[in-house]
Amino acid sequence: MSDSRKKSANADRLRVALVGCGQIADAHLQEIAKIPGAHVVATCDAYRDLAMQAAARFQVPAYYENLADMLAEVRPEVVHLATPAHTHFELTRQCLTAGANVYVEKPFTQDAREAETLVAIANERGLKVCVGHDQLFDPAWLALRQRVDAGEIGGVTHVESVLGYPISGQFGSQVAGDPRHWVRRLPGGLFQNTISHPLYRITEYLPDDEPEIVAAWARRSPFDFPTELNVVVRGASVTGTLTFSSTIPSQRVTRVYGSKGALEVDLDGQVVRRIGPSRAPGAFAKLLTPWAQWRDAGRNLRRNLWRFARADIHYFAGLNGLSERFYASIRDGGPAPISPAEIVRVTRLMDRIFEECRARDGQAPEAPRTLEASSPPPQRQLESVR
Repeated sequence: MSDSRKKSANADRLRVALVGCGQIADAHLQEIAKIPGAHVVATCDAYRDLAMQAAARFQVPAYYENLADMLAEVRPEVVHLATPAHTHFELTRQCLTAGANVYVEKPFTQDAREAETLVAIANERGLKVCVGHDQLFDPAWLALRQRVDAGEIGGVTHVESVLGYPISGQFGSQVAGDPRHWVRRLPGGLFQNTISHPLYRITEYLPDDEPEIVAAWARRSPFDFPTELNVVVRGASVTGTLTFSSTIPSQRVTRVYGSKGALEVDLDGQVVRRIGPSRAPGAFAKLLTPWAQWRDAGRNLRRNLWRFARADIHYFAGLNGLSERFYASIRDGGPAPISPAEIVRVTRLMDRIFEECRARDGQAPEAPRTLEASSPPPQRQLESVR
């Protein structure tokens, strides 16, 4: 393709920039590259070498170590923010002020006050923000949602969400080995950087703004920070339980219970199956239950074989789906795939979970923070790991 034709094609696509070139950056860059309506125009990181290397790996034409320079010179329409959680407020504010829509990696902000402020800024400027609740757009979750919406299990009554998170993993070991790691200093510690995922898998079916919350965290030897978390959420018609455990293998599993049965989704295995006993009487249940599970196994195998043949089975499929929908909402002026109200609601629920945990742990409530104090200068904070 000639240079002039390339320029013409690029002019019709959203200009996207990535800020934060740490561990999760490659996932964003590879998924954005698959979306026809977008192209990455710049990378940015306080460590210039990281920005340069990311740009080289994905043929991005420009890289920066200064966010203000990038926003002024490249003028992206969308910024993907993949930096540590405590930088999200200030960097998102800076991007919005420069006129860019922003996709923010989870968690959206450190607290609901910051989230409400960013949503208000976006609304005032006619821009959109999105948070990385990407598992809601994972093909396995979409398959679960389709079966729930079809009424297979009746009305939803309870959601059980489990996250297995061995501390021996790459990121957990970094947090455990460094008492001053930025994750340790978040209001919710390790959990603040991780429980968005299992929490929003509950709030998908629990619509209450102010559900009752019972939460407690615990420390597991030899660690000197909380590593286990159990949460019960009680809404008007739906309840939920969230389990974060470092004692079980890595897993992302959710069970959705209804008035007529239950479904389980395993996001790592890309499997959706019906669970629980058959409604058939007596001995027939012993036959129909494994029959239903066998049928589900066949359905999962056919779907995954089809996706495998299309090279469509990959860990970050949900990130791709969410990004594509976010870009479409920007181009078409439709609603964002994650509503501003839901962004704030999930953030507020996280605030309440951590407040409850601190109270049970005998810790004083967290002192109110000014936005400036909670948002250190961005140029020392752009490196990110997940």
